[in-house]
Amino acid sequence: MNKVDMVVIGGGPGGLIAAKTAAEKGYSVVLVEAKKDIPKITRTCAQIFYLSHIGGGQAYTKPVRVEIESGGKAKLVLPDINFSVEYDGTLRACYDWRHLSPNGNCVYTSRNKLWGFIFNKGILLKGLLDDVERLGVTVRNQTTCLNAEDTRYGVKVQVRDSKGKTSSIEARKAIVANGVNSRIVENLGLNKTRQKIGTTLSGIGYIMEGIECPYPPSSWISFAYPSISSYINIWMGPMAEGTWQIGTTAKATDSPVNIMNRFLSTSNFAPWFKNAKIARKSAFSITPRYPIEEPVVGNMIIIGDAAAPAETWTQGAIACAYHAVKAIQEGTIKKYIDWWKESFYFNSPDYYKDFARYPTLNMFFKDNELDYLYGLIKNQLVSNIHEELIKHADKIRVERPDIYERLKKIQEISFEDTIKSK
Repeated sequence: MNKVDMVVIGGGPGGLIAAKTAAEKGYSVVLVEAKKDIPKITRTCAQIFYLSHIGGGQAYTKPVRVEIESGGKAKLVLPDINFSVEYDGTLRACYDWRHLSPNGNCVYTSRNKLWGFIFNKGILLKGLLDDVERLGVTVRNQTTCLNAEDTRYGVKVQVRDSKGKTSSIEARKAIVANGVNSRIVENLGLNKTRQKIGTTLSGIGYIMEGIECPYPPSSWISFAYPSISSYINIWMGPMAEGTWQIGTTAKATDSPVNIMNRFLSTSNFAPWFKNAKIARKSAFSITPRYPIEEPVVGNMIIIGDAAAPAETWTQGAIACAYHAVKAIQEGTIKKYIDWWKESFYFNSPDYYKDFARYPTLNMFFKDNELDYLYGLIKNQLVSNIHEELIKHADKIRVERPDIYERLKKIQEISFEDTIKSK
């Protein structure tokens, strides 16, 4: 049985930062990760380092910045805690966030303003993994964490390796960073008090070469196309290497693969993809739950997506790891809980009100109706499409009273109504 100061469960950005930071402070650390190739990205991920957010719902609320150094290196910086992470890969700046209706009417939630950088997450993870191994952290890849329990003297974690052999790791402290739908969170019983938010969602992402997109690769594009996806918009954004990634999310009543096939072959945007090839496919599945209010159980701290409804973003995961290790070192767990509550927008009821507006246009309107609505604010820069349309309520009531009545209903829809099963 291994006995160490700290065991970190999960080898994503949060887990690797936690292991690295703890090792730098002199702790003996074991990192447990289920994947064989830790830097390999197998789950659909937009790989965005947000400087500001203009999408469906904000996550991490503290300031961030990117410092680009000579020689092509960069730092992802969290200035409020004077902490940074080195990154040695390509960055692609994003300035525009375009929302397109079926006939191509475009509305902007960002235009000619830097809101984030696309980065290569695999390169980021590889750099962190190299640091972790250089610092002497024991990395147990291809190892599944089966259970974790608080003990009188610390934590005992049961794991199973790639050959099916089970063993235990004992540590004074544990940081749980194994992502959304964490088995450890479930086994600790924390989900018993976490209400599910709707149903299980599944999604896919295709990294594609040869897309003939008329917009520059500094654009993020959201396609509202109710006849193809009656729930959430299809999205497309650049990858750091120069390709594009396109993806979608579906509830159990539909298949994301079917949605994608329909969009690529039958939509008004199909000509963009006529000569394109799929270079790589990825997928994900998530059962959203409300966040863990106090993500600490005895000698274990749950960080990042494992304690969140979905995403804390890369910077949020990094910040969680930094603060968790600091709290363990200083014995200030209460400070970590307070920081968690104030640093993520999803801990506020307003988050769910904002997010409820994101998919509802697809749920309430047909293709030609969305073309009409987007046409009212075509080429405008807005902070929120639904709120901007409400400003045109008088015109809509006269010209399209049927649309007006449904537009009013959206103001009353709850987050639970937005994502519940049909």
